[in-house]
Amino acid sequence: MEKCSNIKVRQLHDFRSLSKKSLNRLVHTSESLFVPKGTVIFEENQPLNKVYCIKEGACKFSTFDNLGREHITRFLGKGDIMGKRSLVSNRCAKVSATALVDSVLCCLDKKEIQKNLKTNPDFCNDLLSAFVDDVDTHDSTRTIYCAHKSIKQRLAKLILYLAEKFGQEPNGKLLIRIKREDMASVLGTSQEYVINLLTHFKNKGFLKITRSEIILDSKKGLKNLI
Repeated sequence: MEKCSNIKVRQLHDFRSLSKKSLNRLVHTSESLFVPKGTVIFEENQPLNKVYCIKEGACKFSTFDNLGREHITRFLGKGDIMGKRSLVSNRCAKVSATALVDSVLCCLDKKEIQKNLKTNPDFCNDLLSAFVDDVDTHDSTRTIYCAHKSIKQRLAKLILYLAEKFGQEPNGKLLIRIKREDMASVLGTSQEYVINLLTHFKNKGFLKITRSEIILDSKKGLKNLI
């Protein structure tokens, strides 16, 4: 695998607290990894010796219940990192991570990062800020997972979140394609019900649907539902 270059990790503020020497050493020990769509990057309860930065693409965090049903807990995109929890804990992964689209990851050596955490207080503060960012993300997406909201409201929030998180083309098309099955997993409902609601949104003029693509026509209409 090739070495990573131009590491940009939003949650750690681009490693700006690291010296040039430390950053070069981290880059030297890193690896660039291409992962095809659907690839499981790590599984729930798996020990991690790497921290993964998404250079290109998108991934999801999910857990599985006793019946083997998947429950998606978070979507991640360019600049997000996976495995931060393992930097301060010897516990195994709390979730599974899977590539939603063809993605490129920067695999950072966990031990090398931990060395910097022990010797660089500013870098340690950056990591604490990253955990705060995660909490803020959870708060901003709470409506999506809020059980007392209707599924219609939560689907509207999910679409708006995907537009904000991954961006849109000038015509309003979401840059990320999310399977209806994954939407259903997030909302705790059936794929068929999600399809019916998307058709309802389409008939209301909120969006257009072309195969697996969603073109957002009226953010205001979806916001009014919420």
